[in-house]
Amino acid sequence: MKKTTIYIVWAMLCLNFTVDGQANKAVDITATGLQIGQPVPDISINSIHNFKSNSAKISDFKGKLLIIDFWATWCSPCIAMLPKMDSLQRQFGDKVQFLSVTYQSEKEAMPFLEKLEKQSKRKYILPVVTNDTKLNKLFPHVFLPHYVWIDQKGFVKAITDFNEINAEGINKALNNVGSLTKKADLKIAYDEKKPFLINGNGGDGKNLISHSLLTGFSSGISGGYSYDPIDIGSYRPRKISCWNKSISYLFRIAYQEDKSYIPLNRVVFNVKDTLSIYNPYSGKRFLDWQPQNTYCYELIVPPEQAKQAFKIMQADLSRMFPKYEARMEKQKVRCLALVRTSLDDKIGTTGGKSMGEVTPTSFVAKNAFISYLIVQLSIKYLSKYPLPIIDDTHYSNKVDLDLEANLSDVTSLNNALKKYDLAFVEKDIELDMLIIKDKTN
Repeated sequence: MKKTTIYIVWAMLCLNFTVDGQANKAVDITATGLQIGQPVPDISINSIHNFKSNSAKISDFKGKLLIIDFWATWCSPCIAMLPKMDSLQRQFGDKVQFLSVTYQSEKEAMPFLEKLEKQSKRKYILPVVTNDTKLNKLFPHVFLPHYVWIDQKGFVKAITDFNEINAEGINKALNNVGSLTKKADLKIAYDEKKPFLINGNGGDGKNLISHSLLTGFSSGISGGYSYDPIDIGSYRPRKISCWNKSISYLFRIAYQEDKSYIPLNRVVFNVKDTLSIYNPYSGKRFLDWQPQNTYCYELIVPPEQAKQAFKIMQADLSRMFPKYEARMEKQKVRCLALVRTSLDDKIGTTGGKSMGEVTPTSFVAKNAFISYLIVQLSIKYLSKYPLPIIDDTHYSNKVDLDLEANLSDVTSLNNALKKYDLAFVEKDIELDMLIIKDKTN
């Protein structure tokens, strides 16, 4: 566990402290303090260890390149830089003065350094300032280590990270040749007690890679569902969204995976309180039921995980609604099946451009599969029919159909289908059914 923490710190550098900023706007915290080219006030520095005196002023270092090293005992990159700075101090002698500064107390910092010296069998000659507040105020920062370079005349020469702490960088500063890369500690306002990215907390989400989210009913949004890629620059993650939908609807979406839509008549409920997971109402009764029993869910996954999106949603729902469990199971059930009533092929397409037009009183399909009719009836026109609507024609080629019928009435549909030797009939067929039941201990 300790090693993992160190690796994370190395990767992210070290977070020193949090500050307020503007939502959705990255602020360079270093820009709020003294800037390059400005004179440094001649403040007194106290609690100096491993130095000729326990206090000094900024003016005491004039004539030297003063490099202030802001560090902490918990910052792995800071500790890794100690031997390098010690070697550079010995190499450049009186031309340079490193000054290690920490806000931590003497009791925290000095025993730690003594232990480090024993472990490395090396005595550091670097002076150390503990209990600092003054220098931190002059040079605010977020991430450690943080270096402020003050030239021989007492002006800010550079503000850098550890990458510039080397002989080449020091020679540049001493000889006024070239420039050192400025360190910018960008910070976005973030309140850890509030949801991430909500109302700009922590950013605007432009760098979002993956997330899943569940809320209760959200007024002002109509119920709906989408499964589409979204654009975040050149990045196109996959998104599943459901708005103000029942628990059973969420499960139906999750378990459809890459298969066809799962209508309500292909769900078996083994739950005591069915009203908590699906709605049998309309009108005012539905509006009264909706706020307490519907949810908004969103899942965003990277493009390479698009094929696993529905599996991830299934796992999410299992966590989010632990009272229930769901699975797909084959069962022999009564169905409303579309069948052929003769062997004559009266539906084969004559070719041409594929097209489809559907209204409540007509269905036209040209060079399309029969499944197009089944989907339209299952999702919309016969969505409340008590039996699953399935294709049992075993016809795999594309078809041409032109039906004038009330698509919500099976008798009307069958009258229109006669000319194609097709009909909807009830029959028992083994189907994949979605089982939702109360979870037992």
